[in-house]
Amino acid sequence: MSQSNADRAAAAAVVAHHTQLAADSTRHVAAVRDAACQDTGMHTLLGTEEAPGSCGGGGGEGGCGCGGDTGRADVAAPVLSLDARVDVRGIPHDQRHARVLTAVDALPADAALVLIAPHAPRPLLAEIDARYPGQIDITWLQEGPDVWQIRLYRQPLTV
Repeated sequence: MSQSNADRAAAAAVVAHHTQLAADSTRHVAAVRDAACQDTGMHTLLGTEEAPGSCGGGGGEGGCGCGGDTGRADVAAPVLSLDARVDVRGIPHDQRHARVLTAVDALPADAALVLIAPHAPRPLLAEIDARYPGQIDITWLQEGPDVWQIRLYRQPLTV
């Protein structure tokens, strides 16, 4: 089954878009967390006596529990990941495999997408396994009765 350049470009655009959404979400979460412990009155709302910027850590150790005292600024924060979605329910049946395979082709190492289908796509998953032996982890997220969701994760490259 040949894949058009337009299909490959569309799949790459979807992956790039979702990567940008994940980066934007990570920045937003960090900004909200940082703002919560500034002079915004969060300690007053929580009923603590902590002065802004002097958070004690919480968790049974005293303090407000906002986490303002934990973690070092020079350590990389975990990345919030939003997997791209490929919903084939509205795509004609004879075009679904090509669309999903194009998206998997465009999937970078250590990334994932979630396939949304109206049935268990076992033949397609077998095709993916044959095409990318040992490279794609398959995790069933939802198994019917109306919708199936399967996470396809491309393993990191090993050297």
